[in-house]
Amino acid sequence: MVKKLLPTKIKNAKLVPWEKLASKSVFKLEKNSRAGVVLDKQGAPRIFIFDTNAFLDVLSEIDEKLIDKLSDKEYASKSVNPAGWLIDEIESKLPLNQDFVASLKNSIDEAKKKGWVPFSKIQADLGL
Repeated sequence: MVKKLLPTKIKNAKLVPWEKLASKSVFKLEKNSRAGVVLDKQGAPRIFIFDTNAFLDVLSEIDEKLIDKLSDKEYASKSVNPAGWLIDEIESKLPLNQDFVASLKNSIDEAKKKGWVPFSKIQADLGL
């Protein structure tokens, strides 16, 4: 049997929804995101709990504030923008959204029907 350890000792703790502790202006969580805060008996926050969507919402908020402040090289840097790097890492492990896949397939089919030419073919034809 594996003993579960909390990052801190908490007696008489309670879990409250994120929205009751943090105003929506702090970090807006999307509709399907779930987050909570564990409060100790004095009501001080001790542990923040985020599902994947909520964690991505928080990281995205941080990332969006950096996009205009950093150069392209800095923005792509793991050490300068760890939030952006972590978003990419998490998203690379998530399953593809089947609605998005279907939409993409439909868009490709529509482009073929309309006779659109892929950029790769244009580049090859122009010798680029």
